[in-house]
Amino acid sequence: MVNPGQICQLSVRTSRRLLVLAASVAVLLAGSSPALAQSSMPVVLLPASGLNVSPGILDAARDLLKDHLQRTGRYTVLTGPGASSTEEPTAAAAVEQANAAHAQQAMVLRLTHLGTSTRVRFTVYTLSGQVAYWDSMAISGGPGDMDVVLERLVHAMVIGRPVRDSAELETVTSDEMNTLNRRNANKTFGLHLFTLLPFNTATPTGKVAAVPGGGLFWLYDARSWMADIAVDIGGQGGNFLIDVALGAYYPFSRADFTPYLGGKVKYGYFRFGGDGSAGVSLEPTFGLLLGRTSSVQVRAELGYFVDTFQEATKDVAGATPTDHLAHGLELAVGIGF
Repeated sequence: MVNPGQICQLSVRTSRRLLVLAASVAVLLAGSSPALAQSSMPVVLLPASGLNVSPGILDAARDLLKDHLQRTGRYTVLTGPGASSTEEPTAAAAVEQANAAHAQQAMVLRLTHLGTSTRVRFTVYTLSGQVAYWDSMAISGGPGDMDVVLERLVHAMVIGRPVRDSAELETVTSDEMNTLNRRNANKTFGLHLFTLLPFNTATPTGKVAAVPGGGLFWLYDARSWMADIAVDIGGQGGNFLIDVALGAYYPFSRADFTPYLGGKVKYGYFRFGGDGSAGVSLEPTFGLLLGRTSSVQVRAELGYFVDTFQEATKDVAGATPTDHLAHGLELAVGIGF
């Protein structure tokens, strides 16, 4: 027969073993979890400073920033003595408060309001006075986005990325939802005259014959690059052309006079002494532009076109038709206004 006292002792021993096992599991879990194993860093958050910002908004911004810092679990936030002011604390003053509070870092918040925009700057100092983190972000209009911006600044510091690249679904500001403002490109409408000197044509005699012509162009100047659209027509004798051209160019200067380099893609109908053909023509181009900053501009261009299609010689009795891939020079001058 089992003694009741033995049963009691067995139960006590089993309970002790279960408690020891539970404690061991808890220690193992704490050691394997960074969130549990990591201790928070004591930091001191100084009173916010600002320019053209009311003291009430400065105090509210400081409280919001403290909440976001605490929520990361990385910091134990101590508030430094003093009140909000217009003068931003220096690095020496921030370090002095950190030492007095036995903190490892000092954090400074600065708000600057001008017009309809407020710039929020967040700076973190080490005990040596070095900047451990710095970034800023703008708010347009009222302080409605203040909470979001402060959360973004803290999140950017934690992940080690610039605040402009640290947005999450809940921290996109009203400004970022708006369409980006774009610079207007200068537009110039003009007339140009040109002459083509094609080689390897379908002309029966094989001689080079100039093909004059003219057209209209629209030039768009985006400062660092230029582009144009042109409509051309020309011809002489048995030669004829009509095309639409798109061009893109890189200007070498931002001054009133600049050389530029680029190329054109043309599509049209070309007849250089043969039966005629339609297709795409490619043309590297070098040009000079005078009057870039004026309301009147003069252009001069030298290009070399290469057709991507062939033109057959005219069907003559007793002769075998041959195909020719034309290429050659183009000289052009134009005026825009």
